[in-house]
Amino acid sequence: MPLASPSPASTPKAQLLKLVTDSLRAGTLELPSLPDIAIDVRVAISQSDLEIDDLVKLIQQDPGLSAYLLKISHSVHYSRGNPVRNLNAAIRRLGFNAARDLTASYALKALFLIQDATVKASMREIWRRSVYTASLAHVMARHCGFDPDRALLAGLIQDIGALPLLANLKDFPSLTSEPSAIKELLNEFTGKISGLILHNWHFDEELILVGLNRENWMRDKNPTADLADLILIARYHTYLDERSHGKLPQLSRLPAFKKLHLQEMGPEQGLAFLSEAKQEISELRSALL
Repeated sequence: MPLASPSPASTPKAQLLKLVTDSLRAGTLELPSLPDIAIDVRVAISQSDLEIDDLVKLIQQDPGLSAYLLKISHSVHYSRGNPVRNLNAAIRRLGFNAARDLTASYALKALFLIQDATVKASMREIWRRSVYTASLAHVMARHCGFDPDRALLAGLIQDIGALPLLANLKDFPSLTSEPSAIKELLNEFTGKISGLILHNWHFDEELILVGLNRENWMRDKNPTADLADLILIARYHTYLDERSHGKLPQLSRLPAFKKLHLQEMGPEQGLAFLSEAKQEISELRSALL
C-alpha cells in the first residue's frame, strides 16, 4: 500500500507523524530486530533438555556478553562477596531464566548505538534513561515482589519504540533543529510503537504492556500491581532525580504507587530505600552504559 503524500501546508512534525502512522497501518514501518544472540539464547533456554555446558558454549561466542554476565554475577545482588571463576559458574549462580533476560538486556544496547549524527544524542539520552529506569526497577522489584532481572529487562525495552521514529528523522532535516517538536513526537508515539515491536519480537503480554504504558502515569487498569506499574514508578524516579520534568503528577497520587504499597513507607522513605541501594544501582548502570 503506497504511503499518502503529506499536505504541503502541514508541519514537518505532522508529516513525520503521518509517515509513521501510515506505515504502521500499511505494515511497512521498519522495525528493529532483536539481536541474534538474544534470540539464540531464548530458543536454547526454552528447550527442556538444555545442558548448562551447551548454553555456556553458545554464550561464549559473544565475548562481550560473556563478560557482562560475569560482571553481573559479581554484583551486590548476586555475589554476596563470593566471586565466580568462570562463565559456567556465573550462569549457575544466575540461573537460566535470569541468563535469558540479562542476555536480552545486554543485546538491546546495540540497537541504540546508531552513528547518525542527527539522532545520536537523542538515542544516547533515551538509552541512558532506560538504563537508569531499569536499574531502579531491579532494586524496587525485590521490595515489591517482582523478579528483579525481568524488571531490569522491562525497564530497558520500554523505549524501544523511539528507534523507528528517530530513524525517520533523516527525511525531515528541519525537525532536528526543533528539540521540542522531537520531544512531543517521542512522547506521543513511543509507547504505541514499543508495544508493536515487542509483539513483533514475540514477547509476552506483560512486557508489551510495559512498553504501551511507559508514561501513562494515572494508569489504573487492575486492582493489583503489575510489571508496568513497577516500571512507571521507576521511570518517575528518574525524572525526580533530574528535576527535569515539569508536568509530573504528585507521586502519592499515582495509582501504581498505591498498588505497590509504597505509600506505607511514604514518598520520602520510598526514595530512601533506593538511596540505600546506590552501589547496586551504580553497578547495574555501569554495566549497561
